[in-house]
Amino acid sequence: MKLEHQRFGALFIILISALLCGADCKAQPMMPPSQNDIVPIPSAVKGSPTDVLAELSDIKITREVYDREVAAFKEVSPQAAAQLATIEGRKEFLRQLVEVTMFEKKAKLDGLDKTDEFKRDSHRMAVAALSIEHIKKLLGQVNVDEQTAKKFYEDNKRLFTEPDQYHIFQISTDSKEKADAIVKDLNSGKSFIEVAKASSIDDNKANGGDKGFMHLDDLVPEISTALSSLGADKVSAPISIAENLYVIVKYTEKKDGTVKAFETVSSQIRRDLAGEKQMATFKAEIDRLKKLYNFTFDAKVAEYIRKDSITEAESNAVLAKYDGVEIKVSEIYKDLEQIPAFIRPQVLGGEGLNDFLNQHFARVLSLHDVEKNYDTYAKANPKVVNDTARRTIVKMLFDKVLRPVTVNDDEIKDFYNKNLANFSAPAQMQAHHILVKEEEKAKSLLADLQKDPTKFEEVAKSSSICPSKQQGGDLGKFSDGQMVPEFEKACKEAEVGKVVGPVKTQFGYHLIRVDGRTPAGTRKLEEVQEEIRSQLLPQKQKEVFDTFVQSLSKEFNRKEYPENI
Repeated sequence: MKLEHQRFGALFIILISALLCGADCKAQPMMPPSQNDIVPIPSAVKGSPTDVLAELSDIKITREVYDREVAAFKEVSPQAAAQLATIEGRKEFLRQLVEVTMFEKKAKLDGLDKTDEFKRDSHRMAVAALSIEHIKKLLGQVNVDEQTAKKFYEDNKRLFTEPDQYHIFQISTDSKEKADAIVKDLNSGKSFIEVAKASSIDDNKANGGDKGFMHLDDLVPEISTALSSLGADKVSAPISIAENLYVIVKYTEKKDGTVKAFETVSSQIRRDLAGEKQMATFKAEIDRLKKLYNFTFDAKVAEYIRKDSITEAESNAVLAKYDGVEIKVSEIYKDLEQIPAFIRPQVLGGEGLNDFLNQHFARVLSLHDVEKNYDTYAKANPKVVNDTARRTIVKMLFDKVLRPVTVNDDEIKDFYNKNLANFSAPAQMQAHHILVKEEEKAKSLLADLQKDPTKFEEVAKSSSICPSKQQGGDLGKFSDGQMVPEFEKACKEAEVGKVVGPVKTQFGYHLIRVDGRTPAGTRKLEEVQEEIRSQLLPQKQKEVFDTFVQSLSKEFNRKEYPENI
């Protein structure tokens, strides 16, 4: 699709994504030009900075303004360089810049910047943006010069040394007796290559045991130790690697390790050291805020967060305090909802919980600090405040135009009837399961469930090793081919509602309760109406949006001069 036909192009994607993801977004989208906030940059093409590229009533978009916005766009979207490298891409950017400028102008004419909603939302977004800007400035001050990198290199040359390489030959066998016999043959003068081809049982047999050049670090410790004490062409004694596995090795040639030149690793050293310093700087800043605002934390309460379910009292327990403000467990659960349920156990396991909480506390403290010292931060970063105000007002205009757009039930029904083929559904089953590693464990759980089948979900949560344990073993609906064959066969044969098993698969032993079966057919309108609504709504919104843009273009006497780019 050509760029000039993309209504929601790159500029709009940057703008709208920032609006939708909320005040905590790190990306600062391109905004309409402010006539009082122009930072000249070298023009990307020949021409005067005062060349007019577009007009909207009393607003003129000059090359100077255009180039400033191009530079800002590239800063938040590095991939934009390729798009803006072509004349078509630059023309498309101009068109989008004109339209975003129209939105801001229209929003102000409608008085949206005078509303309480604007004041509240722009302040909230400014606090978040100022918090991010403050951290960016702190981290931006971190610098690692060439001299520091050079000293690190000299002090840690072992980190930049390619290890010795050995040209290794290996014979593997399945008993100590065979290994001893092979060593005896080799020591009597038989060819290592020929013996390997005749007697070895590993993948290098056809090559006469030749494994090529390898680093000792890439080998199991027992082989590495044996080789390091051998001379060239000397055969090792049998080395026990595992039960019923013995190897005999030798090397024919050794390449000494080499130290990488500083010039080839200096950039990486500087990046790594800068990253470490930035992490230390960030931690020091958060520690400062913790001390400043008397931050306290209850590690015992934090353990509630690891639980699959918590009581109301646990949900309302105070996890931390700062400057007289309480953070309850329930607040953390709001953050957890942003993480897919199936990976939450990994996120919260071990030190993961502390990492997760530290991120939350850092954000909360940073926002609190900016809020408490808003005037100071705003005075130091007026452009950030101005840009967030402009983003807020454009978002409010979008809401005003697009919020009234709806899809009614008649439209959904009409679409459904005209597209029935799109709503065919294969035969499906729905089931719960419990997965364990040992068969005896599965049999024991089955015996308990036969006494009280109502405890299936409870047992799944406490005993299953499948991530579905978080949902009481619920696997939802699935079709043919979505499960491993043994599991699928058991589901097809099981009586609905009855617990069956153990069923062995590659994952372990399953206890299964089939909850229902749905034959192939057409999905009912009630099942797909929200799916249809979510498909039709963006289409209607785009139509309204396009009409709105056309009306603004006429209202503001829109003119563009892409030939001047």
